[in-house]
Amino acid sequence: MSFTFERKINYYETDRMGIVHHSNYIRFLEEARCDMLDFSDMPYSAYEAQGIMIPVLGVNLDFKRHVTFNDVIIIKPFVKEFNGVRLTMGYSVTDKKTGDIVLTGETRHCFTDSNLKPLNLKKACLDFYEKFDNLKNCRRVSSGTEHFDNCRWGRGILTIFYCRWGRGILTIFY
Repeated sequence: MSFTFERKINYYETDRMGIVHHSNYIRFLEEARCDMLDFSDMPYSAYEAQGIMIPVLGVNLDFKRHVTFNDVIIIKPFVKEFNGVRLTMGYSVTDKKTGDIVLTGETRHCFTDSNLKPLNLKKACLDFYEKFDNLKNCRRVSSGTEHFDNCRWGRGILTIFYCRWGRGILTIFY
């Protein structure tokens, strides 16, 4: 899946130098991650309703360029690693106007019950496990047009996806 999240930079998110303060990017990535989960029909609220939490274990960010007030950034979150107990999300953040990469990074998570005891998502909620596993198997194999293996989606965003299911190639226009 090629999911993107756009966000306009607010004045209060900048520092004295007029650029976005580095601490704000963690919130921006969380907004994109939560929106991706909503888009994938597994909103955070559905996890919490089943007593499943997804705490952050670590954050790693590599800053490439800065953005300023009124700039628009595009965040592309993706599942980098997933085994049912732990999850690593990757992110690419670009400046919409210039196309320059602003930041690359990742957040590491685990799945727990409401008491923060680790759990296996496959045992706790097979439906969510399968959706995450499907997200993990989606990968970009060329630039420009997106090509993905083993992907299934219920709704889309004006993008062309090529999905290989079984022997043939199915082209889906969203």
